[in-house]
Amino acid sequence: MTKINWTFTQNNSDTILSDGLFKLKTRPYQLFSDIEYNGFGNYLISHNKTNYYVGEGKELSKRLKQQFKQTTSTFYKNLVKLQKTNKTIGNIDINAFRVQAIATDIGRKEIEEFGISNLPTILNRFQLDKRKLHNVADQNSLWDKVQKTKADILVQAEQDILKGRFRFWFDCNVKKVAGLYIVRNKLDKLIYIGESSDICDRFNTHSNTTYFSALRRHIGTEILNFELHERNGKKKYFEVFEDKNVTEFLKSCKATFYPTPFGRYELEEFLIKKHKPLLNRKDNKDE
Repeated sequence: MTKINWTFTQNNSDTILSDGLFKLKTRPYQLFSDIEYNGFGNYLISHNKTNYYVGEGKELSKRLKQQFKQTTSTFYKNLVKLQKTNKTIGNIDINAFRVQAIATDIGRKEIEEFGISNLPTILNRFQLDKRKLHNVADQNSLWDKVQKTKADILVQAEQDILKGRFRFWFDCNVKKVAGLYIVRNKLDKLIYIGESSDICDRFNTHSNTTYFSALRRHIGTEILNFELHERNGKKKYFEVFEDKNVTEFLKSCKATFYPTPFGRYELEEFLIKKHKPLLNRKDNKDE
């Protein structure tokens, strides 16, 4: 019998996601208002059984309400833009779309990325190449088995990532893969946890100027006591000398970058809630 653990989920992510996406696309079609589940989950929006948009949400019912309100709907805004350039797609009322949905305890971001690549969908405009092509098929309820072991899986992941080697920030050799990263200050205190679909790109972002980097902004404002400056309506800048000081602080930090093909959202949330890093805001609060 296959043992479901953290290592298994990382080595078999595509097979797990194949089963999860199969489960999602074989769910009954519903009106968005009929879906009352408000936990973590994934959804697929279709019209006449054509797949238009796949997504994820921490509060599924709330997220779907946003998606079916024209002023807040990402998928419908993308549809309107597409209709202007592609005359073969006629006008479709937002209420004509139907939804398929599943609860997702672990792997919700990967299901979204896997669905964008393997359904495919018409209106998802980002993350188009985040997963390799893979057959979508029933895998003997593997998805459900993984969901049931979420708690144990995350504890195992925590043990694995924290025993990894931490290097000085600019000595890190980071792969272009999805994953997590953990930052410790020179006193070895954990100060920041982040995730990305491309941790190499995120490493480069944090290593340069502050505008695109939440980590750098938090270092500057909460550790070095700098104030952010506004330019072009965006309050995301430091002065040049302040930015250099942020970089110097980052040089003194150590980090580990951890490839994570399955469950990076849930692992990030779990670690932030447990360890409460100084510079994290998202999920850094008690239940």
